[in-house]
Amino acid sequence: EGLVDWLKLHGSVIFLWPRLQAICKVMEEVLKVFQKSDKSGSGKIDISTVTSVLKKIDPVIFDDRFIKAVFGSGKEGLVDFTGFTSWVTGSSESKDFIETPDLQDDVDDLDMDTAMVDDMLDKAKEKFDELDKDGNQSLDMKELRVLCEWTFQQFGRSFKNDKEKSKAIDKQIKRYEKVGSTWGFDEFETYYLKLMVDIEAYQVKRSEAFEKGYNKSEAAQKFKELDVDGSGFLDGEEVEVFAEWIFQSFHPDGKPLTDEQRKAEAKKLLQRLDDKKGNSDGKLSFVEVDFFIEDKIKQIEEFKKKSAEREEKQKKKEAEKQAAKEAKKVKQKAKEEFEKADTNKDGGLDMDEFKKMQKANAAEKASE
Repeated sequence: EGLVDWLKLHGSVIFLWPRLQAICKVMEEVLKVFQKSDKSGSGKIDISTVTSVLKKIDPVIFDDRFIKAVFGSGKEGLVDFTGFTSWVTGSSESKDFIETPDLQDDVDDLDMDTAMVDDMLDKAKEKFDELDKDGNQSLDMKELRVLCEWTFQQFGRSFKNDKEKSKAIDKQIKRYEKVGSTWGFDEFETYYLKLMVDIEAYQVKRSEAFEKGYNKSEAAQKFKELDVDGSGFLDGEEVEVFAEWIFQSFHPDGKPLTDEQRKAEAKKLLQRLDDKKGNSDGKLSFVEVDFFIEDKIKQIEEFKKKSAEREEKQKKKEAEKQAAKEAKKVKQKAKEEFEKADTNKDGGLDMDEFKKMQKANAAEKASE
């Protein structure tokens, strides 16, 4: 049932014109919050954000019963805005717009051929071995924290500071602990395969948002700037320009890269983003590089900020040094004038000596 049907069935308010007005108000307010919150262009916002907005709009209509019936009892998860809009307007009865974290989701229905399954299983084992630092064939909480960080990276999640990051990891670790305090390969494999499906779905969403122009992020703008032929991919010389942009951004006063160096840097980028993290097709799609570009833009901004601070600090230091030098010169000049005026060398100036010194200074200024 859609929002209209839900309201009719459960009788939260009399189903008349005010109810339709309520729906319009819902969409207006949620759209405002969505546009403000969805900076990554993923098309999703937190369940807690949506429910908070709904309760502020009308706590009677959108009471706890409504929230639980529509969003479930959990407060964690994401709401797909397109799907939510369809449900609210009644064009769809599906509640598939809600995504909640669940390590126990069944992955047996994955529609993949044998070769793809084998490849994913190999990658799962490879990732497990990478995380299993002590080689005891199980992942303890310390190793699972590394898994958590890696998972955040796959979804482009960033944090304002280490404290915020640590808090998010602690929260995720509690979810991991529901599976067990340590994970063997079987537990990890189930999680990994489900994660890969979620990542692929997330990539599709990001790709669609980019292609349709919904993604207005700096990363999207930079990708379009680099994608000179508008193919939707970076390849050949475009990758070289991409590599040169990164290098020159961190070496603004350095020498330009030679053709050989450009090609070498481009090769490194492809190995890192396409071979290790992408589909190894020799070119870079938006979803293979958007998080990377986003990180680089932040790093470049931080680099420029620190460079400006260092430059300002250096200028201040030079100014203080120059001021000290000038003060020393003034002091030396005053000493010389004093010694010159002290004709009787008694270490002081009597009235005649003082007047003569004043007269000499006046004459010197007049000549200037």
